[in-house]
Amino acid sequence: MDLEEVRRSFSDVLARLDGYIRELQAERERLVREFQDRLDLVKVSRFDFEALKEFFDEPYVVIPKRKDEYYVIAPRWLNFAIGWLERQTKGYNIFVVNRYVVWLYEPPEKIKQLLKFPEALPLKVFDGMLLTGKEYQAKAWEKYRQFLAARVGEDRIRIKRGYEFKLIAKLIEDGILPFVPRPVEDEDLRPWIGLNLRSYQEEAWKRFLETGAIGVFWSFGAGKSLFGLYALARIKGKKLVVVPNLTLKEQWLQRINQYIPQWKDEVEVVTYLAYDKVKDREYMLTIFDEVHHLPADTFIRLSTIKTKYRIGLSGSPFREDGRENYIFALTGFPVGLSWEDLIRLQVVKVPTFKVYIVKDNVAKLRKLEELLRLPVKTIIFCDSLEFGQRIAKKFEIPFVYGETKERLEIIRNSDVCVVSRVGDEGISIPEIERVIEVSFLYGSRMQESQRFGRLMHTKGEAEPEHIIIMTQEEYQLYNKRLYAITERGFHIEVIVV
Repeated sequence: MDLEEVRRSFSDVLARLDGYIRELQAERERLVREFQDRLDLVKVSRFDFEALKEFFDEPYVVIPKRKDEYYVIAPRWLNFAIGWLERQTKGYNIFVVNRYVVWLYEPPEKIKQLLKFPEALPLKVFDGMLLTGKEYQAKAWEKYRQFLAARVGEDRIRIKRGYEFKLIAKLIEDGILPFVPRPVEDEDLRPWIGLNLRSYQEEAWKRFLETGAIGVFWSFGAGKSLFGLYALARIKGKKLVVVPNLTLKEQWLQRINQYIPQWKDEVEVVTYLAYDKVKDREYMLTIFDEVHHLPADTFIRLSTIKTKYRIGLSGSPFREDGRENYIFALTGFPVGLSWEDLIRLQVVKVPTFKVYIVKDNVAKLRKLEELLRLPVKTIIFCDSLEFGQRIAKKFEIPFVYGETKERLEIIRNSDVCVVSRVGDEGISIPEIERVIEVSFLYGSRMQESQRFGRLMHTKGEAEPEHIIIMTQEEYQLYNKRLYAITERGFHIEVIVV
């Protein structure tokens, strides 16, 4: 390329850049005009354009909520999401941001500067001891006395027997990541190249090798299970996978047979109800799938099983009872990736979202009949067994519920099927193009996020669609479940039938 060609190329780039700048200026002016028009509609007589410019520089407000938690309030028309969406007004989204959000997803720099989290104490938990250093031993003894047995020397404190996880949970609640890395030993690894990891999966694997215990909190469809399979293949010896239901157990067993059949005898897959079965066994690696279940009183004993390394997997690391700190406490160093990053990397697909408001269950059936005229692979989620049987009979389609055998095969082989809550979590059917909800667990945001997450796995060319059919009463009582969608920055079209 000669000098004249370089000049022309550079001039073309500058011309395109000038065009982009003009477009941005035009869009800014359009927004200002639109905002002024809106103000005119509500008869606002005075309007400060300079203040509006400042608003667009920082179109949100950060307000302390309680210790180590903040409200971040932003206009609903702004494509902005952070943390957990607590509630909505007609004009504003009100998010809650805590340390866990910051650990998992890097917030915008301006917001980060406004989040005044206090300096965390440099405390660590290791081998039954709270490691304090000389400087913080007295302060730690006073602050966490209920979990501690006795001071040992000048720089550590012995933890009461059986209180280690409770102490870790309290430390995490106070903003401290108290884990001491236990790197994976070379002798515990085997070479294997059966799966190609994406760049962020390679980073997570590197983090696991450095620490020996991580919680992987990626969105649905981002490859958490494949990452788990990779770990099962690379770590030698006996391994355990814990899942919340039989559907996921079936899926893990199928994938183990598909990807790592040569080591299937090394891996045991059980549900969270199987503590008595595994409590006296020892494992090299334990994977807790859908690890947000682990803090439940019924399942938390599983965290005490003897395992050298551990990995927690979840696309929704929050709980309705607020015990998020235990999710982190029971897994290890958190590894997260924002939805925006996964969408930018084209790892997941974003569905379109629609809510149809109807009169009653009869109207739900009529709407369902109308929707099913479009022949795409569909899961109809229905918590009510009675209503699920009714739908299955009317449309002559399978109903997958607790007593169903070979659940995954039925779902895979059916163009349309009804599924109870046994299909809420973890199942990956890449051919699914549409999810329709007709019955659900009240206002559960967890369930809602899990259900639309089934579409994040889709590999089809068409845009996936998530549809919820609610009565007016259900919409009024349980619309907070929809926050699981809008807090990710996704738009919902609400249609009154």
